[in-house]
Amino acid sequence: MGLSTFKPWSIGMALLACSGWALADEAVIQKKLQQLIPGAPPAKIQESQIPGLYQVSIGPKIVYMSADGHYLVSGSIVDLNTRENLTETAKNQARKTELEKLSVDSMIIYPAKGSTKRTITVFSDIDCPYCRKLHKEIPALNEAGIEVRYMAYPRAGVGSPAYQKAVSVWCSDDSRQAMDQAMESGQVSPKTCQNPVQKHMMEAEAFGVSGTPNIVFDSGEMIPGYAPANELIKMLVKS
Repeated sequence: MGLSTFKPWSIGMALLACSGWALADEAVIQKKLQQLIPGAPPAKIQESQIPGLYQVSIGPKIVYMSADGHYLVSGSIVDLNTRENLTETAKNQARKTELEKLSVDSMIIYPAKGSTKRTITVFSDIDCPYCRKLHKEIPALNEAGIEVRYMAYPRAGVGSPAYQKAVSVWCSDDSRQAMDQAMESGQVSPKTCQNPVQKHMMEAEAFGVSGTPNIVFDSGEMIPGYAPANELIKMLVKS
């Protein structure tokens, strides 16, 4: 059958049928996810670069599922022609989207000097030596036009000394000064109040944070550990 025998309406019907299959596949996957995680919000589902495999975005996390919902794949898809890690690119975009949803008012912010060129969000633990090391380098980051936003992630958990210190810092009249003191000496005057520390910890888990400091760029790229200020500046403020 030659191409000329196809009518415009037949091509449109074929595209509509394909779209219908995709919607049916998405419904199957959403149903399976609801069975696995009852009450979870709907995931963002789209066709991946591999036929029959769907990319599933749950907040900043990316997994893949088969069209029938029977198989889940956790790993990276790499385009061997371009060497691009397509999964990491998708994760960066998902993290960027989730960053924009976070409450800036709940963070402790060290603003850039002059105009703000870039922003980093740091999940930090006051009792973490490398968090303290990074904290000492905030002035250099600020001078380079990088705003630093802190979120609390006391790794020892709720009720731990690190948790109590985080609460005290966030409850202080001058939380930035309290953070400086805590990062310098490991101590802070005890305070209590309505605070965002537990919410920050939940958000850290959603981002896949497992250690501190954990640095998330405004682009969504994540650095899971300490990096010197000079390296961060090179990565963030390219000359």
